[in-house]
Amino acid sequence: MRIIDVIGFSGSGKTYFIMKAIELFKRQLKCNVTVIKNVKHHQVDEKGKDSHIFTKSGANYSIIQNINNEMAIFLKAEEIGFEKLIKWLEQGPYKIDIVFTEGFRDLNNPTVLCVNNIEEIKTQVAKNVKIISGAICAKEKVEDIPYNIPLINIEESFERFLDIFKIY
Repeated sequence: MRIIDVIGFSGSGKTYFIMKAIELFKRQLKCNVTVIKNVKHHQVDEKGKDSHIFTKSGANYSIIQNINNEMAIFLKAEEIGFEKLIKWLEQGPYKIDIVFTEGFRDLNNPTVLCVNNIEEIKTQVAKNVKIISGAICAKEKVEDIPYNIPLINIEESFERFLDIFKIY
């Protein structure tokens, strides 16, 4: 199982990048992909809803299923932690090939930095950033990216992405 962190400011193209990467992994490599998103600005589960009531009552996790057989799992993060969550995914009923994390800046995995422009790179670049992508790819061609980090449009250069992240 490979873990790839995706970081960037709000509106930088993180979600779009992950969405396109998932489509490419599924279509071209038949991979099972999981996303773990760090939501900082609002609750995931609405106060007063059953799943919220169950977790507040002490359930270790609460699973909801909708009419389309889609499920959401609410885990008590302080009891589980990120490393235990990854172990849980590894031991779970589905073989997961790729895990994308969105918005976690304190993990130590190969990272995609999504930005709108070159100026955003300077304030966010970190040691694990392997490529730069995001909204900047939709703008005019950018030739001089600082720090010798490749600019990758996931839709146009998926094979190069796979090579950089050593996914074979």
